[in-house]
This record gives sequence, structure tokens and C-alpha cells, in this order.
Amino acid sequence: MRATLRRQLLHLATDLSALAADPDDLGHGFDLLTRSYVTPVADAARAALRSDPAIAPLLRERYWGPWPSPAELQAMPAGSLGQAYAGWFADAGGQPMPDPVIAAGSDGDDVWLHLRVRHTHDLWHVVCGCPPTAVGEAAMSAVNVIQLRWPGSAMLLGADLLHRCLEGPTPGAVDVGRAVAYGLELGRVCGPLLAQRWEEGWDRPLADWRAALGISAQVAASPFAGDASEGITRSAGSNEGIRRGGSAH
Repeated sequence: MRATLRRQLLHLATDLSALAADPDDLGHGFDLLTRSYVTPVADAARAALRSDPAIAPLLRERYWGPWPSPAELQAMPAGSLGQAYAGWFADAGGQPMPDPVIAAGSDGDDVWLHLRVRHTHDLWHVVCGCPPTAVGEAAMSAVNVIQLRWPGSAMLLGADLLHRCLEGPTPGAVDVGRAVAYGLELGRVCGPLLAQRWEEGWDRPLADWRAALGISAQVAASPFAGDASEGITRSAGSNEGIRRGGSAH
């Protein structure tokens, strides 16, 4: 085994061990995701996304539409995507992420992919009906495994499930196994989230977005259905599925 690979595996094992003991360990969660992005599996995942015919048009034009202010989003029609998105932040006193800044010379395909996933992550939460809790993030990690093939998301799921095996379910919370099963099924049937021009439909009903993506029935029957926390977030800017306990990156 190459020395570099051995070191990489040791670092990943350390991160996974820490997360299995404490799923709210943001530091090791971010480290794990960062390390996972420079693996051959992540290279293959990005290549698959670049070649996806639904995503490729947005990638070619570096698509980025307008993101209204929180006040503008809140003023949109009741039940719209924009108002639902704003509600996540208004209810908790947080703010959506600022518009991204792509440094000169770093506007490659992979930069756009990572920025787009990171910037729209909270929107995916809203559309998928997953609350900003540990189990909600586990469900979104499962969605990412299917839709993005992110290796880091798969490792996060492994840590979540191992913690569940070691510690048992959290009283009063949706069981993480059910959340993961929901996310995997949702990711399988849902239209590609990364291919959506969300900015062209802020005032479109959230129910219409879900119907167009083919997930209305799944969201209605989700383990989070009726969860008051589904529409509330504690922070913005999570790193593709890491917001443990409401912390942001």
C-alpha cells in the first residue's frame, strides 16, 4: 500500500471514528468531506455530473440566476418556493448564503459544481422536506449519495448508522435508519436536483416543484411529514450535508 494512501486512510478512519462517537462533531465532519473530495471516487463522481445531459447545459453557461433578498423572498406568494426558503431563515433569525464569488482563474467546471451544490443545499432541504437536524442531514446525505455519488456523503451515512447501532435511537427523534431509507428512495425517484434552474421559479408553488420532480408522494409520506422543524433552519451555508446541531461553515 502506498504511503500516501495509507495516510489518507488513517485520516479518514480517524474522522469516521470521531463521527461515529459524536455525529455533531463538525470539525471531523468537515475534514472528512474535504479529504473525500480529492479521492479517485470523487473524481469519477464529478466526471459523471459533468457528462449528465440534464446538468451539462447549466455547467456550460455557468448558470447562476438572481437570488432575492430575504425580505423579497418572504413577500412572495404563500406556498411558493421562495417563501418556503425564506421561512427557514426568518423563523430562526438566520440569513441565506451570500452570492458566491468565483476567484479569477478558478472558474472551472468542478468549481462551479461544488459552489452550486453548496449554495443550493438548503433549497434541496426545503424541496425534499428534510429538517435541519442530524437525522434530516442524514436523509440529505442519502440523497447526495444517489444523485451526486459523493463519497463523503456515503461515509457520513456510515458514521450515522454506526452511531445508531452503538448508541441506539435518539428518543423523540425520527430514527436515522428511516431517514436514510427515505433519502435513498427520494434520491432515486427525484429528478436531478443539480439540474434545476431554481432562480427562475422562486414564486412557483413548492408543491408544483415537487410534482415536477416526481416526489410529491414520497414527501407526503416521509418520516418528517408534519414535523414542525421541517420548515425551520438554525443556520445557512452547510457543506453539502454538514450542519450538525445548526452550525454553519
